[in-house]
Amino acid sequence: MAPRVATGSLRNLTRVGLDFVFPPVCLACDTETSSSGLVCVSCFSRLSHLVGACTRCALPLPAGDYADATGQCMSCASSPPPWAAARAAFIYEGTARKLVLQAKYADRLDILPFLAKAILQEGASLMRDADYVVPVPLHRTRFRRRRLNQAALLARFIARSSRQVRLIPDALIRTRATTTLARLRPDERRLALEQAFTVAASARGRLLGSHIVLVDDVLTTGATASICATLLLQSGARRVDLLVAARTVKLSDMAGADEYAEE
Repeated sequence: MAPRVATGSLRNLTRVGLDFVFPPVCLACDTETSSSGLVCVSCFSRLSHLVGACTRCALPLPAGDYADATGQCMSCASSPPPWAAARAAFIYEGTARKLVLQAKYADRLDILPFLAKAILQEGASLMRDADYVVPVPLHRTRFRRRRLNQAALLARFIARSSRQVRLIPDALIRTRATTTLARLRPDERRLALEQAFTVAASARGRLLGSHIVLVDDVLTTGATASICATLLLQSGARRVDLLVAARTVKLSDMAGADEYAEE
């Protein structure tokens, strides 16, 4: 009888063979890496991790004294967003910006597991007691143009990795196509997004009393996330938290929009 080869061992042998024929390269450039799904040392050095950020809006704090006892900045303490807490894996610059843009506009699905893993590492405490993961939706016309919803795919990877948290991919529906938000002021974004979302009737029962983690690729002004979180809470969610791959930061006031950040 021929000896059996364990499934894991066979998978490892296959991976080694593929790496020999097609050497793995950095997700952000063409530099060869030790294994697939990674960034090279040079690109990693240009990944800006968020350290000492507000627990509510995920903006970097100049110093610990700028936060209250719960870790909120003064702005969030006086005028909090509808979600309870937010975490971002990276600042939206350098390698993180390149990865997000390639995933969004160049069909780079291979980048999404890397971003999802980084999100999970940063947001582990929020996922611990969560019931469901819900992505920020795209309107169908934009989905047809892009061919993917990066927020939905990130949410799927996150839900699969966390095991105890389930995914509701279509809890939120974008009912109206909106103009490109990237160059709009915060008040213009809010106006453009009015009545652009709704909660799916099929999801309302599961949302009732649930702790929801809302997932998106980038957090800029928070206009989109605010509307989505508010709708989930109005539908009976007990709590909504926010996880994103990257947070835009304007150095002058540690808040603001990047021209390419939100759709």
